[in-house]
Amino acid sequence: MAKRIEVSDVALIGSNTALSRSGAICSISVIERPRGWDMNTLMEFVDSRLASAPRYRQKIRSVPLMFGRSVWVDDQDFDLSFHVRRSALPEPGGLRQLADLVARLIDRPLETSRPLWELYLIEGFADGRIAVLSKTHQALVDGRDFLDLTQIVLGDTPANKDEIEVPTWTPSSSPSNGVLVVDALTSLVADPLDPLRRMAGGIERAEKAAMSIVSAATAPLRPSHGGVAETFHTRRATGSRVGLASFPLASVRGIARRHQCTVNDVVLSVLCGALRSWVQSWGRPLATSDVLNVMVPLAVRAGSTDDGEESSLGEELLDAAGVEDTEMASVVMPLPVGETNPRVRLAQIARETAAFASAPNAVGAQAMAGFGGFAPSTLHALGVRAARLVPEGSYDLIVTNAPGPQHRMYWAEGELFEMYPVPALLPGQGLAVALTSYDGTVYAGFTSDRSVVPDVDEIGELIAASIEELEETEPYLARGRRAETNK
Repeated sequence: MAKRIEVSDVALIGSNTALSRSGAICSISVIERPRGWDMNTLMEFVDSRLASAPRYRQKIRSVPLMFGRSVWVDDQDFDLSFHVRRSALPEPGGLRQLADLVARLIDRPLETSRPLWELYLIEGFADGRIAVLSKTHQALVDGRDFLDLTQIVLGDTPANKDEIEVPTWTPSSSPSNGVLVVDALTSLVADPLDPLRRMAGGIERAEKAAMSIVSAATAPLRPSHGGVAETFHTRRATGSRVGLASFPLASVRGIARRHQCTVNDVVLSVLCGALRSWVQSWGRPLATSDVLNVMVPLAVRAGSTDDGEESSLGEELLDAAGVEDTEMASVVMPLPVGETNPRVRLAQIARETAAFASAPNAVGAQAMAGFGGFAPSTLHALGVRAARLVPEGSYDLIVTNAPGPQHRMYWAEGELFEMYPVPALLPGQGLAVALTSYDGTVYAGFTSDRSVVPDVDEIGELIAASIEELEETEPYLARGRRAETNK
């Protein structure tokens, strides 16, 4: 029998009727173009990897008369050429042109009559490289049974195009309308409270996962107020803007060692400094007490889910990393954008995160970096899903920071040079930030509503100055907290 979509995903599917930026998780891979590598090669390679990700060949089918939740069914007319597309940059073919193109592509809604994902091969770079934009609906990613497409296709070693094998795929027969109605009515009669129980169970699991982390924070959250907070909210969604930036992981690690804090503390402090400078560039006043309350999803161990069934790809990758079943918990913390002293900003952020990081079920950066494949894309998707459980308006922006592998990875034969996350912009939000570390560099992606932050690329350009501020700052004090330098 066809599997029903989860209760928690009903709203996610519905969100795609608006701008798709709120429902899709995107990432940009900038890769070397191997000789003889073309659109057909990309399609064959992706096709070969879909065997381990059956959900990417399934679409959503409604139950007649709305007698129950929609179901996942194999797409009888699955056409890979619809999902893998081609585009090109205008001259001069640089990062700014890439960001502008991606902003337009993420605003295009995914078609719910087909599997909910797309890949774009982007050509036209001045240096001959190519990029691949991955666009996956959040409903396809749960972190265990279903992973983000980028995590599935990236490998630790090159895959020769002559050795790519595409398994034969035959779609399962689609259930008739009558079968769907009978099954829905049977389920409803057998357990009329099942939908409510499933929804309550999902919320309860998320609350339990976050409880020991949230309870570790003893200081009450300072309310964000005034112009600085209102800057990052919107009541009416307009078109998206995208900004991309990168900075050396070695610089961040050096600051973390000197100040005896974690890499994550420094990354958040760097972002805080860049946001402060951006607000000031618009001539908006800042009081010392001004803060931005940011949603920071954290990976937590949720306990074993061994049910005797065959392991999924996600379970195998987690087990290989030595990590139990992992979920995301949402934590809201203040970024002290009003504080003038970068050393004090870092100390305040480190104090806030110390309580969360010391929780017994928190997953550290070293463990997350050891997840199989390129896990950051999946972790970003889970982070946004967790943030949806938090009431709208209780935070000013979402910041996801996912550590990745510190070695080279490959798209088939193509070496992955850069990996930029493109965060989803949730309803009411004017800015979202995502960061991913890969092979010695931290890559940052900014998605904004163009009516709220029209010059989002400026925030990325201010990161270098924020890092320089911290590098020139003497350590504030020794907190006795071990720095976690592997990210």
